[in-house]
Amino acid sequence: MHKLTGVFALCASLAACGGGGGSNGGSPAPAPTPAPAPVTCSGSGANVALTGAVTFDYVPISVSGNGSSRLNYSSVVQRPARSVVVEVIDSSSQQVLATASTNASGVYQLSAIAGGRSVFVRAKAKMTSSGANTADIAVIDNTNGGAQWATDTAAFCSDAAAPTKNLNAGSGWTGSAYNDGARAAGPFAILDTIYLATQKIVSVDASVQFPTLRINWSPNNIATNGTLANGQIGTSFYTNASVNGVPSRNLYILGRQDNDTDEYDDHVIAHEFGHYLQDVFSRDDTIGGAHGGLDDRLDMRVAFSEGWGNGWSGIALANPVYADTSGTQQAQGASFNVSTGETTNPGFFKEASVEKMFWDFSQITATTPNTTIGFARVWNTMKNFMKTTPALTGIHSFTSALVNSGGAPGTAVQTILTAQNIALPSDAYGSNETNFGNPAIANLNPIYLSYGALNSTLGSICVSNATDTAKVGNKAGEHRYVRFSIPAGTAQSRTITVSQSSSSSGNSDPDFTVYDSTGQIQQAESNVARSETATLTLSSGNYVLAITDYGLVSSIGNSSSCFTLNIR
Repeated sequence: MHKLTGVFALCASLAACGGGGGSNGGSPAPAPTPAPAPVTCSGSGANVALTGAVTFDYVPISVSGNGSSRLNYSSVVQRPARSVVVEVIDSSSQQVLATASTNASGVYQLSAIAGGRSVFVRAKAKMTSSGANTADIAVIDNTNGGAQWATDTAAFCSDAAAPTKNLNAGSGWTGSAYNDGARAAGPFAILDTIYLATQKIVSVDASVQFPTLRINWSPNNIATNGTLANGQIGTSFYTNASVNGVPSRNLYILGRQDNDTDEYDDHVIAHEFGHYLQDVFSRDDTIGGAHGGLDDRLDMRVAFSEGWGNGWSGIALANPVYADTSGTQQAQGASFNVSTGETTNPGFFKEASVEKMFWDFSQITATTPNTTIGFARVWNTMKNFMKTTPALTGIHSFTSALVNSGGAPGTAVQTILTAQNIALPSDAYGSNETNFGNPAIANLNPIYLSYGALNSTLGSICVSNATDTAKVGNKAGEHRYVRFSIPAGTAQSRTITVSQSSSSSGNSDPDFTVYDSTGQIQQAESNVARSETATLTLSSGNYVLAITDYGLVSSIGNSSSCFTLNIR
């Protein structure tokens, strides 16, 4: 197993190498080693065809009834590596002679290889398609300059005597620890989970194509915040940071043994891929941040995004039990069931409530009239209707579209919503919602405030961090949503001003974000005290502001603030 920089092989056959980039504790993977050495071949025989199967060691997860999980190294199985790129390469020149992809059984076929030359077969943890659908997805090493993970055979002579070459990427498990230099299977395990997830989408969207995604995995990737190139990624996550206006979509996946490895945690991989799907094909207004606490009451956008990721992982893998292994020998993990939902204080602000609804919506496929929903309708709503309203991404905007545009029966949707104490929305803004927590969460009722005519002033726009003991800024009540409209025929430059009317410290730092049906269109985040202003050109139509106080999470130390809003 190895990584490639350009066309240069970096590691020996069936060995893994993690590259340099700094040490974060423990033992980093070894330095790169050369590609397979050429062998001496005689003659220049007729062209030959090569075939074989690519497999990888899959380490299953054992889940116990108490919600714990661990990797079960005693039950390792070999799985086919599906839709991965396979090349036959000249051992001396490193020239790629032929390329193919494995099929759904992990089998490849490479034809018209010149006989009598020293070659080797390379399988990359990369796909250019998922079955018949275009997919530019590869697993690379962020701690070695983005080098491509791959695995090689030993060099051999291309002749009729050796037409079959199989490759298996091993786990690198020695019985008590990983040999980080031999963890060949990890990147292929990650890519195979992505294959399963893409095929679930293909099953309901036959013409879908998956844009470029790079999955950054390394044995160096540790649950410590710091420099990504050193493996200090903090947690597995998805990011879309555009470079020169071009989207650069990346997953970062943990891999440090005895800390937190995620390459076999297929629900974690599918969850993060779910964020990619939402970003590419739908809309995601989440502000991110820490989540998953026992009673986390989240900002609606965060609850929706994370709930979708969890629910989707169960849907994609046809398994509602989400497991995340970690700790010494990857034996101190946790698990939960996405089909269970929230049992304590459920609502639109709970990740567990949202994940259950996505699971339930996707499972109801009976042909009984007024009951059928199914994943096809869920995906259709996410892809085609979440981008048609300025309402922020949340369970209300989703279910409103599911019923009114996606064609799902309201009675079945209402039953699922009611089980989590959420109203069947009268509109995309959830204007008829009555559950704001027990006890009620401050600054959440109603979900959206309404701004009047232009040049008027709206007051009593209040935020607080009462639900945010860690003060990370992504909990319910820390952002206030305000709807406003620009009348038809009046598109022009507008100035939005948010001013402090009160704060617990007397010195707030207001910030706001402007949204339309495409998502975020403007952020105003200066450090000017007690006021924030932005001027932008707005066409006629409907918009949403999300207003907060940076002082709720900063050294200012505010616990609450109130503001006025003027748009002119």
